[in-house]
Amino acid sequence: MRISCPPTVSPCYYGIDTPRKSELIAANYAVDDICRYVKSDTLAYLSLEGLREAVGERSGDYCTSCYTGIYPVEGPKRR
Repeated sequence: MRISCPPTVSPCYYGIDTPRKSELIAANYAVDDICRYVKSDTLAYLSLEGLREAVGERSGDYCTSCYTGIYPVEGPKRR
């Protein structure tokens, strides 16, 4: 199985409805564990560098917080 984006390891606070970090499989399990869970022989994600290369010169114009956990502004506090 090949995933055409980097692993989503953090929620998006900017308009995309993603689960909490505790519910994101890539944030909580190793690739081998996920591979077994989805019953695949192999599993690989596109790297963040691969994504940046694929989009070319615009690579600095979009948010990668869900892939890196680094946000341009502080996210909301969880209660």
